[in-house]
Amino acid sequence: MSAATRRLRARLRAVARKYGLIAATGLKSRLAYLANYAGSMLTYGLFVFVFSRIWTAAFLGRAPAEGQGGAATIAGYDRTMAIWYFIVAEISVFGFGRFFWRLADDVKSGQVAYLLARPYSFVGYHWAEAMGPALVDMAVFVAEGILIGLLVAGPPPLLEPARALAVLGSLLLAGSLQFFLQLSIAMTAFWVEENAAFFWIFQKLALVVGTLLPIEFLPDAARAVAVFTPFPSLSYAPARIAVAATGSEALRLVAAQVLWLAGAVALANLVFRAARGKLAVQGG
Repeated sequence: MSAATRRLRARLRAVARKYGLIAATGLKSRLAYLANYAGSMLTYGLFVFVFSRIWTAAFLGRAPAEGQGGAATIAGYDRTMAIWYFIVAEISVFGFGRFFWRLADDVKSGQVAYLLARPYSFVGYHWAEAMGPALVDMAVFVAEGILIGLLVAGPPPLLEPARALAVLGSLLLAGSLQFFLQLSIAMTAFWVEENAAFFWIFQKLALVVGTLLPIEFLPDAARAVAVFTPFPSLSYAPARIAVAATGSEALRLVAAQVLWLAGAVALANLVFRAARGKLAVQGG
């Protein structure tokens, strides 16, 4: 092994250790307040139950589709698929959908000034700090989602270990994509202090495009536009992989997530570099 390779490996280990410690600190903070999950778990469970009833009513009375064992379908989804789709899609929302508020508050309060002089990337620090606790959030909602799904819909339509791993990987990619997009929106507070409206628009588009409904349910024109946006990579990709995607489709969905994630990382760094010049530190 060359000296250059050894130096590179040592540097990579140091970077991983540094950001791993940041993630672990955020994780410990979240674990110290497990009671805070009560409200989110109740809301998630209520959402899943309500939508399971909605999907049951939607499929009730529809003519059975050929080749579906007598089950009624809408755009290729039967009742069980639709319910499990919603369960997985909402895990992405509840586990990774609320980074914006903390990030925007840090910008507005000037807390970011204390991070600029520290020996790590501003964007990377926030990602590690956010994703540590978010992994716990994801695990909590995965466990709750499986339990509720078994009660209201029965077993998932596709039970394969490889598919389960693909869903978890896709959820992690979706969570990181959520973070970098929300960070970019939060940093608009350097220019516009009341920037919550930008997040509300982003959040509502994400709900419509692939969260509340699979994108197959959208009108043809809307679906044609949606596939060229990052929104299907937020909730649709892991949910689709969970209930319907073939191996090749799953690879295509994950590849799209990776590409959008790379673009979101670049965007967040560009916005930060542009915003850094706007930072004014006051007080002593």
